[in-house]
Amino acid sequence: MKKLLLILLPLTFFILQSCTKDFGSVEVSYKKATAVYGDLVAIRNTPLMEGARPINNAGKIFVAENLLLIGEEGDGIHIVDNTDPKNPTNLSFMNIPGNREFYVAGNILYAESHYDMLKIDLSNKSQPSIASRVEDAFADSENFKNANGEVLIKFNFEDVTEKVSEDSEIYQQLWGHQEIYYYDFAHQLIPPSQVPVSFAGNSSASIGSVNRIAVAKNHVYVITSNSITPFEDNGTLTVFDEVYANGGMETIYPDGDKLYIGTQQSMEIFDINNPAQPQWNASFQHATSCDPVLPCGDVAYVTLRTGDIGDCPGDENALLVLDVKNTNPTQLQEIEMASPFGMTIVGSKLYVGEGRNGLKIFNIEDKQNITLDTWEPNIEAYDIIYHPTNPNLILIAGPVGISQYEIEGDATFSLLSTMAL
Repeated sequence: MKKLLLILLPLTFFILQSCTKDFGSVEVSYKKATAVYGDLVAIRNTPLMEGARPINNAGKIFVAENLLLIGEEGDGIHIVDNTDPKNPTNLSFMNIPGNREFYVAGNILYAESHYDMLKIDLSNKSQPSIASRVEDAFADSENFKNANGEVLIKFNFEDVTEKVSEDSEIYQQLWGHQEIYYYDFAHQLIPPSQVPVSFAGNSSASIGSVNRIAVAKNHVYVITSNSITPFEDNGTLTVFDEVYANGGMETIYPDGDKLYIGTQQSMEIFDINNPAQPQWNASFQHATSCDPVLPCGDVAYVTLRTGDIGDCPGDENALLVLDVKNTNPTQLQEIEMASPFGMTIVGSKLYVGEGRNGLKIFNIEDKQNITLDTWEPNIEAYDIIYHPTNPNLILIAGPVGISQYEIEGDATFSLLSTMAL
C-alpha cells in the first residue's frame, strides 16, 4: 500500500488591528484552524444508503437520463428522480463521508472518502453498493492519530479576535509577520473547487470541464494541487504511485491518449499511452488565474478567471483558443470576458458560464476562430451541460440551484424548473 506523508502547508494570519498595549497584551484578529478527529473504522463502516435528506450544500452533479446525482459537500450524494424535468424529486442519499469530488463511468461511480478511494456499483439504482475500496489511497491514516487513537478528518476554520500576551507564540508569529503551519488533509487530497456548483458529466459520456477525477483507458486519475494519482480498475481498484506535476492544479480532462490539466499558471498535457504512468508531454503558460481546460480535437479552450467567486488570484478574465497539435501549444485567439467558469460543447456551439455576467454561446464551426453567437445576460451560470437523451434540454448550475432549460431554435431558452441547492 502506498504511504504518503502530508506536507505542512502555510496559512498566513494577518493582523487586522492592534490596540494600545494593555499590561503587555495586544488585540489581534486572525484565522484559526482547529483539527477535527474521528473514528475512521466507524466512518468506513457507515451504511451506504439512507432515505432522502434535504440538499444543503451542493457541489458536483451528474446527469443521467432520468436521474440526477447531486453531491452534498463532505457528506455524500443525493439521488434525484428527474423523469419529469419540471418536477425533480429527491429519492435517497448515499453516505460517503469526506466526499467532494466524484466521477461516473457507465454504472460505476468513483469517489474519494477521506483517506480512501471508492468504487460504487450503480447497476441497481435503488440500491447502490460499494464494489471496491482502496484504504489509505492518498495518505497513511496511521500518521494522523491523536492520543485517543482517533484520526485527523478535517480542519474547521474561524475568524478570531482576541487579546494575547506579548510573550505568547501567537503574538510573536503575528507581530513578526511569520507563518503558522497546519496540516490540511482536505487541501492536500482534493482542495475545494473554485466553482461552487459544477457538472461531473452525463450518461452520454459528456464530461464536465471542472473535475478533479477523470477516467480513461481502464484507469482512474485523481489530481491534488501538485500530483496525479492513477488507479487501475480490473474489477477491484489498484493504486499506483502518484506523479508530481506543477503546483496549483485545478481541473483534469481526458482526451484520447492525453490528460489535459488546468493549473493556476498553465495548461499541462500528459501522455497516457502507459496509463499507469502519465508522462508530461507539453505545457502552455498563461496569466495566473483559475482555469478549466476543454480539448476539442487539435484545439483546446481555456477560461481564465480572477476574483468574483473563490480564491482566484491575478487580474485576467478571458477565453483562450489554443493550438495543441504538437508539443509546443500556441495561442490562436483571446476573447475578453467578465468572469468565465465552466464550459461544454453542444454540436458546433461552445457554452461558457460567465457567472453574474450570464451565459455566452460561441460558434465553433471554425474551431480555431470562434465567434460569439448569443449572450443571455439574465441566466447566471457557473457551469453547463446538456441532457444525455434530450438534445433540446440544457442544465445550468447557478447560485440558486440547478435550472433546466428547453432550447427553442438557436437562441430561445424556456425555463422548465429550478431545483434549489
